[in-house]
Amino acid sequence: MPPWMDSRPKGWQDMKYESVESMYNTKHAVPRRESPWKVDVESSGVPAKLRLLDQELINLEKVGNGDLSKIPLVMRKQVKRYQTLAGKIDDLCKRMQANDPCDSTLNSEFRTQRQTEYLLEAFHLQHRAAETRQKLGTVQAETAKSSFGDELPAEAKVSTRRALSSARNNFKEIQRSLEIWLARILGDLEGMLARDGASRIREYILSPYASSVR
Repeated sequence: MPPWMDSRPKGWQDMKYESVESMYNTKHAVPRRESPWKVDVESSGVPAKLRLLDQELINLEKVGNGDLSKIPLVMRKQVKRYQTLAGKIDDLCKRMQANDPCDSTLNSEFRTQRQTEYLLEAFHLQHRAAETRQKLGTVQAETAKSSFGDELPAEAKVSTRRALSSARNNFKEIQRSLEIWLARILGDLEGMLARDGASRIREYILSPYASSVR
């Protein structure tokens, strides 16, 4: 599990479902004024949402009734995909911070090469994000058709439906946050290349070196 998934608030295990959701702002997004690649993963809001999802899945696992017993496993696989993708985006941002793509001390050609390499990696991560969106559609479809079973008390059914609805919304928020983060990184890099008068992206993508770094 990534380190940023362990930073849970005090009393995490003792909190009820209703109080967990209120701990996090459901409108997390990458801050607009900061360069997107200077934003750390925690500021993206994704880890907070993943921690909330983790608690919701624990609640669902406690029910463990009928089709519901399969849902947490399916959802945890999607959580893992988001953890991996968020980690890769964060790693890209850290490398961009360590090796500034706007470094004025670099000659124009080397700076363009660095910017384009980052751009290619961001494109690759955007493709990964599209794949997680497709997987999310499958997860949502599976959870939508699940049944609660007749033996589940009415009150438990209400709480479970609420937990499932919140989990679905959190998945959508996470997907959206990651896509926005990547789109802004791509836009920033494309802007750098445009400002430097570099229009060699297509040529670079077709080069042997570009193929080796994908």
